Amino acid sequence: MKTLIVARCGDTQNAPESTLASFELAIDKGADAIEFDVHLTADNELIVHHDYYLGRTAQGNGFIGEHSLEQLTHLDIGSWFKPNFSEERMPTLDQIFELGKRRVRFEIDLRTPSETFIQKVLGRVSFWGIADDIEITSTHNPLLFEVKQINPRIRTGVFFQPLPDWMEEKLGLEHILGWMEMMKAEVAHLPCSLISEKFVEQVQNKGFLVHGANLNTEEEIRRGINLGIDQFSTDTLDKALSISKEFV
Repeated sequence: MKTLIVARCGDTQNAPESTLASFELAIDKGADAIEFDVHLTADNELIVHHDYYLGRTAQGNGFIGEHSLEQLTHLDIGSWFKPNFSEERMPTLDQIFELGKRRVRFEIDLRTPSETFIQKVLGRVSFWGIADDIEITSTHNPLLFEVKQINPRIRTGVFFQPLPDWMEEKLGLEHILGWMEMMKAEVAHLPCSLISEKFVEQVQNKGFLVHGANLNTEEEIRRGINLGIDQFSTDTLDKALSISKEFV
């Protein structure tokens, strides 16, 4: 089975991250999925941007949730990358869905911990008819529980961190499988340190998918594909696509 490639924030080596230009490039090049982060604005609209605060890639400053949709979509988020991207603006969730529907899968990282926010995101998923092409992730695990309550059909992915020094691998694996079962999730997002033959085999044997989190080097990508992971996110899309072709 082909290991799916998830372009994290789009094709970030050739266009500014989390922009329509970046996502369009990733889709055109053949990424299987695009990953992006969604926030609720001050006026309860859905905006796509990686950071919680403005200032790194976007003009302005302050918490993104304190700004309106109109304010955010007027900010230049491309000039920091190259001057010819000065027209790039923060995309809305609807713009991303319109761009990628029937062309790519979507991994959506939920950033705002509120039920109103979840309802709005899933409402747009329903509107566009793309529930089968969605995976929801979040660092806020209660949001994933709520997603399953609202729509059990939606695939969810759980982030796991490297094991602490005191934890043996057997116990770590037990914890991961237990979390996955309790959360009724489908995808285990494992850091590179946990992508071993034992972990991949046992997680998959329990019926879960294995996602390699942010595999960027040639060694990481080859290792993940060789071990049969189901998918992986990457910041080095060109490299990932090139290596993947060798295995196909």
